[in-house]
Amino acid sequence: MKSGRPAAVLLAAILIAAFVSGRPGATLAASFDCGKARTPDERAVCADPALSALDSEMGALWFAYSRMPLLMGASGARRDDARAFLDARAKCGRDAACLSALYIARNATLKRLLGGAIQTLTAEANADPSPLPAPQPVMVQISALAGQCRELGGVIEGDASPQMMSADLDQDGKPDYLLNAQNLLCDGAATAYCANDGCDIWVDLSSADYAPMKLRGSRPTLVQGTKSTKLDIWVDKSRCSSLPPAAACWGTWEWNGSSLTARYSARGD
Repeated sequence: MKSGRPAAVLLAAILIAAFVSGRPGATLAASFDCGKARTPDERAVCADPALSALDSEMGALWFAYSRMPLLMGASGARRDDARAFLDARAKCGRDAACLSALYIARNATLKRLLGGAIQTLTAEANADPSPLPAPQPVMVQISALAGQCRELGGVIEGDASPQMMSADLDQDGKPDYLLNAQNLLCDGAATAYCANDGCDIWVDLSSADYAPMKLRGSRPTLVQGTKSTKLDIWVDKSRCSSLPPAAACWGTWEWNGSSLTARYSARGD
């Protein structure tokens, strides 16, 4: 079955997020918790910045590669390859030269396999006329939001896609998009998306080439008026200068002809 254009875009986005969070130069190993390192090879990787950087790169590559079965069909060979690498790493023990050569070879292999998979998905996407559920920059942001959890050392629970709404907020005749991360759960990093001041809410305007306007709050609502659509968000109470008891602070974003501007007011919840 063809995965289609959305799958190709999602894969590319996963790769972007993976390489950003696992770029060389990281100070901690990415593929395992250095705080729980017990074997000689694990301790050697955590103790050596160069090896740790290679491990971070491999962790990012594996993060993307391990999700290929979701897009392309399961492959037991991938799990076998991963196990073979771990077995070989264990045999290296504390030998830094052995570990370095092993990581370099593994990372080169993963890059080659990922490159081939991307080419395959791109070919399928070009042959599939089905439209994207949202413009490509918005699709990339959806995966970037999922990547926030991993960057903090957590794992997404359940649905990895934020809630998405659309409306013409900037009045240019094209749909704009709102991504609400309130439904995303990150095991191991509870504040990856939400904290006391609310949750991540990204607004993508077509007039801004879908560059995200990053807001914080909860319960975003699109309010259709006679002339325009407004965005209401329940925001932190510090946004309102005076707040009566039992009232909540709401922000209203409205197009002023050149940008979305906000005004804040107290409302009974």
